[in-house]
This record gives sequence, C-alpha cells and structure tokens, in this order.
Amino acid sequence: MSTDKIQNDEESYSIIERLADAIRIEDQVDAEDRQRLVQDLYEGPKKCQCCLSWISKMPEDVEDDEDKEDCTYPLIVRRRVLPTMNGSKKRVELHSIEIRHPQVREALFRVFENYDNLVPQVKFLIFKAPFRQFFWRWDEFNKAIDEEKSELVKTILIQLRSLVRADLAEAFAVKDELVSHGIITFKHLWILYSPGSVVYETARYNKQTPLGEFFIVTEVEAPDENPERYQRHPQYLLFCTATSWNGYIFGAMNETLYLPKFRGSRRISDLRVVPAKYLEDGESVKAQCLERGKKYHEFAGVSYKAYLPEGAVAMSESERQQLTNRIMLDARNTTHRRYVRPLTDLDKLQYYTQLITQAPVDAAPPGGHRPLDENPLRPRYRQPVPVHDYGDYEEPYVRPPPRPVVVEDDAMSVVAVGEDDDTKDKKQVLNDLQLLLLGSTMQGYFLKERKWGYFEVDRIVDVEKNTKPFDSLVLPQGYKELILSFVENQLKDGEAFDDVINGKGGGLVMLLAGDPGVGKTMTAESIAEKIHAPLVKMELSELLKDEQDRVPVRHRRDSRSRSPVSNRGEDELTRTFELAAKWGAVLLIDECDMYLEKRSDDSPERNRLVARFLRELEYFPSLLFLTTNRERVLDPAIWSRIHLTINYPALDLSSRLAIWKTFLGMEEGELASAVSDEEFDKLALIETNGRRIKNITKTARMMAKRHGRGINFEDVRNVMRITEGLVI
Repeated sequence: MSTDKIQNDEESYSIIERLADAIRIEDQVDAEDRQRLVQDLYEGPKKCQCCLSWISKMPEDVEDDEDKEDCTYPLIVRRRVLPTMNGSKKRVELHSIEIRHPQVREALFRVFENYDNLVPQVKFLIFKAPFRQFFWRWDEFNKAIDEEKSELVKTILIQLRSLVRADLAEAFAVKDELVSHGIITFKHLWILYSPGSVVYETARYNKQTPLGEFFIVTEVEAPDENPERYQRHPQYLLFCTATSWNGYIFGAMNETLYLPKFRGSRRISDLRVVPAKYLEDGESVKAQCLERGKKYHEFAGVSYKAYLPEGAVAMSESERQQLTNRIMLDARNTTHRRYVRPLTDLDKLQYYTQLITQAPVDAAPPGGHRPLDENPLRPRYRQPVPVHDYGDYEEPYVRPPPRPVVVEDDAMSVVAVGEDDDTKDKKQVLNDLQLLLLGSTMQGYFLKERKWGYFEVDRIVDVEKNTKPFDSLVLPQGYKELILSFVENQLKDGEAFDDVINGKGGGLVMLLAGDPGVGKTMTAESIAEKIHAPLVKMELSELLKDEQDRVPVRHRRDSRSRSPVSNRGEDELTRTFELAAKWGAVLLIDECDMYLEKRSDDSPERNRLVARFLRELEYFPSLLFLTTNRERVLDPAIWSRIHLTINYPALDLSSRLAIWKTFLGMEEGELASAVSDEEFDKLALIETNGRRIKNITKTARMMAKRHGRGINFEDVRNVMRITEGLVI
C-alpha cells in the first residue's frame, strides 16, 4: 500500500480499532481456566506517596467489569485504576503480570534469553505493561507454547498469551494493516526496532555521502515511557552498539540514534533509521558497507594516507592532486579517544526493555516509603548514579575463545565468530558482521592544518610514491647526493648521530641556510616525498606567543589538583615532537632564526623557548630540518646539535633556467605552455629566486586559463611588468 492510498488518521485508526477488537474477542479463553489460574489485583487507596497499593476487590466506580474471586494463582495480574476522559467513571489497564509458577518461569526465561539481565535462579519474574517485550519475541513465545509437554504449564502459558495479546491488540493490528505494506506511524515506531535487530542509519556526517552505518539495537526508549522528558520534543531513542577501533583494539562501542516525531504515517524506507529488512536495495547497501568495513580494517592503526576532496570523481587530475590532503590515521589521541568494550561482548549482548523485572513491585524505594502526609518541600533521597568502568585498554587486548551469537534479524542474520591472530603485531580478524558494523569515519590528523579530525573512510586512499619533486629540485652539483646519503643512512641503518647513552638522540638534524627562494623549504618537502614519510611543520611563533602571554605558574593552579597547571605552549611543543617521533615523520621548522636566537637577559620568554626546544631535541629520533636566512644568529647550543649544514648559494643562470622550465612545464595537453627555448633563455637572464618564479608562473597560468589555453611568453611578460615592474 503506497502513502497516497492511505486514508486520513481518523479513518485509518477506525480500521485499527476494529482489528484490535477482533483480536481481543478472538483471544478469549475458557473462563473456568482463567478463574482457576489468574488472580486480578487493582490499584487501591494509596498508603504512601511513592508506591501503588494493590487490592483484590475491584473498586465500585469502575465501569463494565466483574468481581473476581480471591485465591492463590500462578499468574498475578495487577491493574491500575485511571480516570476516563469525561471523569465520571474510571477505567482499568494492565500494570504488570507476576509469574509464580516455577516451570512457567523456566519456559519464559528461555523465551526472553539475553533480555534485561535475567537470572533464572531468582524466584521473581514480573512483566510490566505495555508488554512490548512479548511483541518482539512473539514467535519464540508461541514456539515455547507449542513445544511445552506439561499440560498445566501449557495452559498457563496460553492464558498468559491471551492476557498479553489483548493488551497488544492494537500493535498486532498495526503490524497487519500498515507495517505489512511498508507504512508506520510515530506512535507505533517501537514495533520496528526489536532489541537485537540490525538497523541502518542514513549518512549523518555528510549529506552527499550515499552510505550510512549499520548498528545493533540494544534498547528502545519510547516517548510514552518518560512523558515529562519528551513533552516538548517527542522522540524515540535507540540505544545501539557497533564495532569501533580505539587505536589499540577493535571493540564494541555504544551509540544513541534519534527518531524525531512526525505527523500521520510514513514509509518505513524513508525513516532516518531503517530496519535492515525494510531497506530498499538492501543487499547492495550491505555489500558496499561491507567493503567499506574491510577498508576500515585495513587502514586501522597508525598510517600515512591521502584524503581526497569532496566530489573528487568529477575533478580533473591536476585539480584533484592540488586539493588532496595528507593525513595521519591515528586513533590514539587522548583528547578524542573512543572507549570500547572488548569485542567478545558482541557475542553475549544484553538487550534492555525495562519491562521485565525480578524485584517485587511492592518493594520500598531507596530511603523508605514516603508518608502521604509528608511535607512536599522536604528534600527527597536520591539514589546514587552508578559509575560504569569500562576498563583501561592501553595495552592490546587478548580475547578469550569466541562464542557464536545470532543477531535477531532475518535479513541480516550472521553468526558472529571472531578470531585473533597469534602474532602480537597483527590486527584482530573480524568476521562479516563485525566488519559491517564498523563506522564510516576514522580519526586522524590533518598534516597541513595541524589539527585532529575525522575522515570519511571512502575518501581515504594510499599515498602514491612521488619522486618527481626531488628530481626537479634545482641544487648545485653534489648537494642532493650529500643530503640523500645522510637521510638514507639514517633510515636504513638507524645511525645514531648524537650520543652513546641509550635512548638519547639517534635523530638527524639538518640546517638549510641561504637566501629566500633558493629551495630550502622545497628540499625538506621533496625529501619527505622521496622517502615516503609524512611531513610535520612546526610554527615556533605560536609557541613564543604562548610564552609571552603565559601567566606565572605560581598563580595558576588546577582546582582539582595540588600541582601547577603546565603551560599550553610547552605541551604543544612536546606533543609535536612526540607525534613526529611516533609517526617517523620529517619535522620541518621554517625560519627558525626568528625564535632560536642567542639567549640573553633581555628576552626570558625566548630563553625558555630555546631551553625547552633543546630538551626535546636531545631525545628526538627522527629527521628534523631547520631553515634560516641568518644562520649565525642561532644559539650556540643549537649549532652544537646540528649534524649537517647545507649552505644554498644564489641561483645562477643554469639554475634559473631549470626552474623556469620546471614551473612552466607542469601543465600538459591543451594547457601546456607555449614558450620557446629562446624565450626561456631571456627569462633565465632575470636575476630572481625560485619563489618569485613560482608566483609569476602561477599568476600567468591563471590569466591563460581564463582564455582556455596554455601559458605563452606574452603572459609571463605582462605579469612581470605589472607585479615586478620589469620590462623584458
């Protein structure tokens, strides 16, 4: 049935009500069995403010009901007495059903296995209205009745089914009339989300991304369960679990999904969270998410990757390369750590309905009963909120032997059996269900923006090895061989340049000195590309500003600790060195002479920065490049820790010619430059540096692209005349 064929709400509900009444009449059982097996209790006069009082005799002002005989029964049915809409009469509704027959309890324990932490040894078992737990396990309940061998137990279970089905008559009618045609109303959304079912949430992080995420529902909170909380904004809460990576292990992570209120009826496939069995093209969606999960599993850990821009498929190759970022995937960031439970918990998930209890309904609340005549202004006792300890999983978790579990969804039923490799360095092996439950984003670090963030798995790709930047680097003869020999020996043999003390030094510090635009920064960047390592840039200007703005330590104390609060700049400096060392990255500090000058009494902030920098440098195990235009102003202690100094001379004629050809020859095809050898010779005669050549070429290319062609000599001539004041 499509949406346009559904009648208005009033007409639809008249159908639902008729079907519900028919179900109630159909389920009426033998009155003699009911009188023998079931005792009805009714809400009586209150004895205290906090509890309901139960009596066996029905109140006189209740409409359309009969007195029931008081005797001992295996089923105790409690009913609340509530006012009707007009207020003249009262009505009764089921409150709970207590099971007092031990064999019946055993049968029901099997039906509701994994629900509400039930313990078979406890001799209390009470089911609370509105009995949604029976609706979700209706097939298992009927199967238990059919397979029961004891006639007495079977008769009691049939009587229980009659009571519950009458209360769930409207839900069964909605299932037959609406859900069977792919339609649902907000009031009856709970019908779709049985605990243990697999659901699919549409993309939340990026609306342009077609793929969402799969979850297993562990609990459903309907708005009628807490009317005060949801009075202004009615919504359903789905408490779910999924698979996640916290940087050390794969584990189970909790997630809460929201279903806001909507009017009338809606197609199930159009909901924000769709049960897997109602997904349109569900097999295709599942296959795509499974492939994404395999990619997630492959990338989990500390790895150097590239991150494609949005809409990369529609971009040209050059545009895509220009907008692609370099990232480090690393979920061990303590600021945004994802806390997970051991993955074995997926094999023994507990589902919560809050509708099954093993405690007496008449038990006194914490602090005792509140008398009816108690002062309402008196402070009430509040039960302490339990603090859940999920443990510390800093070390790799070793899982016990796996146990199979079947998720309760016909469309997605998969036996979850996981294994771990015996090798410590290998990641856990995940099965298809666990891979399917992996998310769509991974945590990592933007190397260019120098900030943490989340990255869509579908846009993460491997970094292609690119030696072109180093090959096109224009340096005098012998420079590149000398630099590369130092770097390769450091990477290959782990040559320790610093100290004989174990754990001290071991890194390589190189100072690149020379005039602006001669290729110092490009050298560090091209070396990182050559050795396929991430490049981390550090801005000492920000650290120096932190030092200048720093409040003296003796005046800054954390109210939660007796120890002084550490300086944010110092934390950032230490953190950057630690990350570069952990990732095996190339660390680059541009224009270091501005911040690492000789220490003097005139600048205590700079003195502290230099001292801290030296302390971190002592134990840095990776590659560090320092660039400067004034190498002689550096602090002597910095000089003593530099292993190789490269002095860049000013560009000569042949160097300038090579740089012009490099930048003007970057485009291919229709946008290729049209500059002759004679014109290149004219450009090489101009005394300029590499950075100015790059900027001139970039500006000329923008002018040429406006006309849909490549750069010619006239474009370069115009740019130099306008921006440099030079006439060629």
